[in-house]
Amino acid sequence: MKKGALLESLETVLVVTVITLLIWLYAEGETIQTDSRPISIRFVAPTTGLAITVPGQEPGTTTISVTAILQASRGDWPRITEWVRNKTVEIEVKAPAPDSHDEQQTINLLDALNRSPLTREARAFVKEVTPQSMTVRVQTLETIEMGLRVDPGELELSNEANEEPTFSPDKVQVQLPTEDARLVRGQNLKLIARLDKIGPDTLGENTQNVVAVDLSLPPELENKPHIELARHSVDVTFVVDKLTKQIVLDRVQVRLTISDEITGQYDIQIDPDTQRIIPVTLKGPEEAINYITNHIKEQPDLVRASIIIKLADLQGDPPYSAPLYIDVPQGVTVVSPDPTQTLITYTVTKLNPQP
Repeated sequence: MKKGALLESLETVLVVTVITLLIWLYAEGETIQTDSRPISIRFVAPTTGLAITVPGQEPGTTTISVTAILQASRGDWPRITEWVRNKTVEIEVKAPAPDSHDEQQTINLLDALNRSPLTREARAFVKEVTPQSMTVRVQTLETIEMGLRVDPGELELSNEANEEPTFSPDKVQVQLPTEDARLVRGQNLKLIARLDKIGPDTLGENTQNVVAVDLSLPPELENKPHIELARHSVDVTFVVDKLTKQIVLDRVQVRLTISDEITGQYDIQIDPDTQRIIPVTLKGPEEAINYITNHIKEQPDLVRASIIIKLADLQGDPPYSAPLYIDVPQGVTVVSPDPTQTLITYTVTKLNPQP
C-alpha cells in the first residue's frame, strides 16, 4: 500500500473514532436519570397587605422543605444539584376575593414546581413531590388605630377625675388581619400600657409621674400571628396614690398552737423534716412594708406563722399535717409561701394519765 493511501486510511479511522466517541458521549449525556432531592419552597403574596400562614410553621415563616423525585438527563444533574442547593422556589398564592371569608388555599406543589425556574433554568422534571399539595392560610391585613389603657400592677393610682392616666400619643397604629380588626372594633379592645413593669422606687406619690411605658396586646389578641405595632411604647402621665413594695423575711418561725381540750393529753411536735424556720415574701403599701423592715427584730409578732391543732384533727391515722397560717399587718399580703397550699407535718404522742 502506498504511503499516501495508508495515511488517508488512518485519518479516516481517527475521524470515525472521534465521531463515534462524540455520539456515545452525547447519548450518555441524554440518558434519563431519576433521583430524589430536598427542595426549598417559599410561599409569596402577589401584593402587599397579605399575610401567609403555613401549617406547622411559626407565624411569619413561609419557607418549607419538601422532597421531590426529579428526572433529568445525566449531563444536567451537576447543574440541578447546585441549583437546588443554593436556590429557593417561590410559589405565589392568590389574593383572597373581596368580602370573602374563605382564607384557605390548597396549593398543588407538583404543578407549581413544574412551572417554576427549577424546570426552566435547571431543566429538571418533577415526577413526584412529598407532600403533593399543601393548604395555606392567606389573610388580608389592614391598619387601624387602637386606644390605650393602663395595667397598674401593684400601684394604687389616684382616682381623682383630673388625675386619670393620659397617654402621648393617645392612639397607636396597628397592622393586623381583617378578622382581628373586626374583633378590635366590635369589643373596643385597647392596647395595654404596662405600669406593672415599672420599678416603684423610681416613682413619687401624689405627684405627676411621666414614664415611657411598654405596650402589650390585650388578652384577646395575644399569640395571634401577623400583628405589628407602629410603636411599642408611649409616654404615660399618672399620679400614684399609694406605692406598694415587696420584702423577703428569711427567718420566720412556725409556731404551734393547740386547743385547750388537748392540752396535757398529747405531746405534739412539728416533724423535724418540716422546716420550722421559713422564708416569707410580703407586699403592701410602702409605709407598711418599711415599718415591718425597721421593727421586725424587736417585734417578731408583726409577722407570725403558725399551725392550729384541735382534738378533731387527731381522730384520723398518722401521718398528721395542718395548714399554715401567716398573720400580717392590715393592708399587707403574703406573696409566698401560699398558705392555702402549705401543709406542716407533725407527730402526736398520747401522754400517760397522771395518778
